[in-house]
Amino acid sequence: MVEVISERGRTDAVITTDLELIEQVRSGNEEAFARLVKHYTPYVYRTAFAFLHDEHESEDVAQEIFLKVYRSIQELQDILAFNAWIKRITTNSCLDRLRKQRPTPVPDHQLNQIMGKNSQKGEQLLEIKEAISQLIPEYREALILREWQGYDYQEIATLLSIPLGTVKSRIHGARVRLRKILSE
Repeated sequence: MVEVISERGRTDAVITTDLELIEQVRSGNEEAFARLVKHYTPYVYRTAFAFLHDEHESEDVAQEIFLKVYRSIQELQDILAFNAWIKRITTNSCLDRLRKQRPTPVPDHQLNQIMGKNSQKGEQLLEIKEAISQLIPEYREALILREWQGYDYQEIATLLSIPLGTVKSRIHGARVRLRKILSE
C-alpha cells in the first residue's frame, strides 16, 4: 500500500494494484478498466444516489461518469490523485444532473436497500432524507457537499462557482430549514 495525502489533508490508502490498474487503463487495457469500474462503482453510485434520490438516475449518471473517466484518463497528470479526480468528476456530474431536474422525494424502499441501517436509525435516516429532498436544490447540493462528501466551504465555493459567503448562507439556510421540517 502507498499512503497519499488527499486534497483536504487526510491520509488515504491507495492500493498499489489500483495504481497499476490506472497505468494499464492508460495504455489501453480494457480489462483493467472493467476492474477499475467494478472497484469504484459502489462509491460513484452511493454518491449519485445521495444527490439524486433515484435509483435509475443514479445508475445512468454512474455510467456517464465512467465514460468521462475512460475518455479523459490520459489527461490525468498525477495518477496518485486519481481518487480526488474521480470524486470531482462524480460530484460535478451529479450537480449537473441535479440542476436539470426538479426536487423529488426519496422512496422508502430505496433508502432501506442502500443504507442498510437498523430500523430505528433507518427511520431517523428516512426522515432526514425526506426532509433533505424538500430543500430547494441550491440548499440541498451545498448541504450534501458539506455533510456527506466532506468538502470544506472553500472547496464547495470552487465546485459550484459561487462566493464563499453564498456557500455559508446556503448551508446555514439548509440547516435552519431542515430543523423546521423535522420539527413539524
